[in-house]
Amino acid sequence: MLSFDHPLLQGIQQFASFTEEELKKIGNYFEPISFEKDTIILQIGEINDKLFFVEEGVLQEYSYSNPDQVNTHWLMPEGSFVYSSISFIDEVPTEMGIKAIEKVKGLFISKENLQQLYFEVPLMERVGRLVTEQNLVTYEKFLLLMRYKSSEEKLAWFEETFPTLINRIPQKYIASYLNIRPETLSRVRSKRAER
Repeated sequence: MLSFDHPLLQGIQQFASFTEEELKKIGNYFEPISFEKDTIILQIGEINDKLFFVEEGVLQEYSYSNPDQVNTHWLMPEGSFVYSSISFIDEVPTEMGIKAIEKVKGLFISKENLQQLYFEVPLMERVGRLVTEQNLVTYEKFLLLMRYKSSEEKLAWFEETFPTLINRIPQKYIASYLNIRPETLSRVRSKRAER
């Protein structure tokens, strides 16, 4: 049973008002899970049948453009709901993997149990919709950023969106996520530090 001040239960209450009984039911559906750094939690080619919630640590959604080139598509720190959307929704093999880039502590719920939870606590469907909408808005802003903004503007957006990650995770992940070379990121950061 999760305590009422658990980050998951606190987080979902931003989207809807739940009774204590509903919160207990929700907490009972989620199971604890942990991963060591560099653990792959979803292999490319697997079907994603679990929704994860990050309590501590950071997950990376990634793919390969060639065997030596890892592309970071998304970074998911504390408070994030994590899944490969196409694989989870359509039940097809994923083209992107998910990996722990720090030691991760969190929770998970299977897709089957999530559907049951939606039935038992209908307000959770609202939470699911609003979280999805929030993610879509963030993703569209990210796509526009990648297409039209300079390296300096990309870094500023990253710092605003992920303030806890800028000095916490290796620069190679940030550079890959922002689609710039690591040396460009170093140059931009050095230039800004001189101001």
